[in-house]
This record gives sequence, structure tokens and C-alpha cells, in this order.
Amino acid sequence: MDVNIQEDLNAVNDQLTTLVEELNKMNQSREQLVQQVQNLNGIAMYLRGKMPPEEGAEEQETSTNIVEVERTDEYPS
Repeated sequence: MDVNIQEDLNAVNDQLTTLVEELNKMNQSREQLVQQVQNLNGIAMYLRGKMPPEEGAEEQETSTNIVEVERTDEYPS
């Protein structure tokens, strides 16, 4: 049984180099996709801010913020 360790090592190193290059390409693609998602989220937020307020939404907000408090003339002792 004749095993050529040097050839095996070279083959493994070649595979390793190929896989690392592929991983780097995938990581770069991932980073580009993340950047695109962040850009689109920013654009969506900007456009939502430019939308006119919905009818009734303003009334609902003010009515939920109003708290009726009864005043008395009593003071703590």
C-alpha cells in the first residue's frame, strides 16, 4: 500500500483554498444584500413619513392621551 502524503496534502490544500474563496464570495454577496435591505428600509421609512396622516388617526391619538382628572379643594394634612 503506497500512500503519497504530499499529493494528498496538496489536494486538500487546493480544496481548502477553493472553499475559502467561495465563502468569501458568498460573504460579500451577503453583505451587499444586507446593505440593500437597509437602504430599502430607510427609503420606506422616509416615504412613510411623507404620507398624509390617515383620517381619524389624529382623533384617536388625542382621545387616548386625554385623561380626565377631577379636582378637589382638599389638601393633605
